[in-house]
Amino acid sequence: MTMESPFKDILHTNAVPSDADCQTIRDFLVGPREEMAALTDEIAALRALLDERTSKRAVLDEFVAAHLALVSPVRRLPADIIRDIFVASLPSGQNSTIAEQDAPLLLCHICRAWRSLALSTPRLWASLHIVAPPNVRMISLNDTVNSWLSRSGVLPLAISVAVSPTSRHIPDISMLHTLIAFSLRWEHIKFTFPTYESLSPLASLSPTDVPILRTAAISCFSQHRAMTEWNNVGFLVTPSVHSACIGVKNAPLSSIPLRWERLRQLSFRGSGVSIPADLALDILQKCPLLETFSVAVTRGNAGTRCYMHHLQNLYVFNYNESDFFEHLVAPKLVCLQSMGYGFQVKCTPILSSSPPLESLSLSIVSTQSLLEALSLVPSLRRLLLSAEPLSRGKADPLFISSLNQAEAGAVICPNLEHIELLDFSQMSEQALLEFIQTRAKPGPTMPLSAARVCFARAKQIDIIPPLQPLISAGFKISLEYPPQGPAPAYSPSQARERNGADWAPFAGGKPW
Repeated sequence: MTMESPFKDILHTNAVPSDADCQTIRDFLVGPREEMAALTDEIAALRALLDERTSKRAVLDEFVAAHLALVSPVRRLPADIIRDIFVASLPSGQNSTIAEQDAPLLLCHICRAWRSLALSTPRLWASLHIVAPPNVRMISLNDTVNSWLSRSGVLPLAISVAVSPTSRHIPDISMLHTLIAFSLRWEHIKFTFPTYESLSPLASLSPTDVPILRTAAISCFSQHRAMTEWNNVGFLVTPSVHSACIGVKNAPLSSIPLRWERLRQLSFRGSGVSIPADLALDILQKCPLLETFSVAVTRGNAGTRCYMHHLQNLYVFNYNESDFFEHLVAPKLVCLQSMGYGFQVKCTPILSSSPPLESLSLSIVSTQSLLEALSLVPSLRRLLLSAEPLSRGKADPLFISSLNQAEAGAVICPNLEHIELLDFSQMSEQALLEFIQTRAKPGPTMPLSAARVCFARAKQIDIIPPLQPLISAGFKISLEYPPQGPAPAYSPSQARERNGADWAPFAGGKPW
C-alpha cells in the first residue's frame, strides 16, 4: 500500500525539520496511527480465531488418529510375523547390548502386547554383549544377565564380555560365574579382560561343560607377567571348537589347549601379541584343516617348508623382516594381507604357489617388487595398497601408469575389479584418471568396477566430471582428501585476548 506524504522529499534523510514542521508531522500521523491501531486489534482477533481453530483441529486429529490406530495393519499381523520382524531388527553381525535404545529392550517399551511377544521370543535373547561396569553396579548387572539369558530357552548362545582398557580398576568378575551357569549352550564366546588371571573363574569348566562351543576369542590387553600354563581355559580343548582367536602376550602360544587338527580359523592378534616366524610355521603344521590364519610375526629361523593345502585367507603383520613367506606353501590361497612398517616385505615366494589368489593387501613395497608379485597372480580381483610404492627409495608417482602396461604381451592383473590406494601423495589425479579410463572400459581385461583413493595431500584437479559417464554406467569411485580449513583472513584484532584486552605481558607489574 502506497501513502502520499507531504514530507516525502526529506523522508529517510538526515534533514532536521523546523518546529512548525514537527507539529504538522504529528497532526498528519493522527489518521495513520488510528488505522494502525485498528489493524492491530483486527490481527489480534484473527490470531485468537486461528489459535481456536488450530486447537480444535489438534483435538480432532488426535481423535481420528486414535481410531485409525485400531485398524492399523500392523495390529493384524500374526504373532509369528511380528517375531520375525523383531529378530530382523537385531544388530547385524554383532551381539545385542543391554541398552534401552536398542533391540531387544527397545521392543519391550512399545506396548504391552509387543513386550509380551518380545519376552517370549528366545531368538531375541540368544546373544549378549557386556561391558563390565564399576563394581557397585555388578550385582544388578548379574541379575540382568541371568534374566536375559534365561529368556533364550534352549538356543545356542553368543556372548561377548569386555573390560574397557580405559577402566582404572579391574572390576569384579563375578559375572563370569553367572555366565558359566549357561556354558552348556555356549556357541560363540569372546572375553576381553585386562589379565589372564581375570579369567580364573573359567578354570572350573571342562570340555564336557561346553559341548557345542564353536568359536572362542580370548584377549588380555594388560598381560605383562609371563605365563607358563593355560589352566584357566582348559575347556578350549573341546572337539567342537573350530575357530579360535588368542590375544594374550607373554604366553606360550604353542601349548594352548586346542584341538589343533580340527581348527578352521586361527588368529593370534592383539596388543603386543607376536610370534617368531618359525613358531608360527610350527603351529600351522599342527593345523592341517586351517582355512584362515591371522598372525603378527617377528624374525625367526624357519626350518622346513610348511604345506597348507586348505589355507584360503592369510593375514600377516610383519614387525620386522622374516622368511615366513619363503617357507609357506598355500596352493588354495584366495586372500593375502601382508602389512608392516619401516621395511619391505617380499611376498613373491608364497604368491608363486597361490595361483587362485583374488585379494591382495600390501603396505611398503617397491614398484618393481609389486609388479613382479602382481604378474604371479593373474586371477587377482582386489588390490589394496596402504602406502605408495617406492622407486629408488622414494614414492613412485608413475606407479599407477605401470598397471596399464603389458608385460610379455599380457596385461598385469587382467581380472582386477577393485583397487584401493591409501596414503598416496605423489600420484597425480591425472595419472589416476587415465588408469581408470583405461581399465574401466570393456576390452581384453575385466572392466574395473570400483576405486577408492585416500590422498595425503590437497586436491589438485577434479576428475569426477570426466568420470561421470563411467559413474552413470555403475562405476564406483571414492576420492578422499585431508580436511582443508579456510585460510585465516587478515583481521586488525588478531593476537588479542578473547576478552578483547590488548597483549600486556607485564600487566600489573608482574611478568605474564
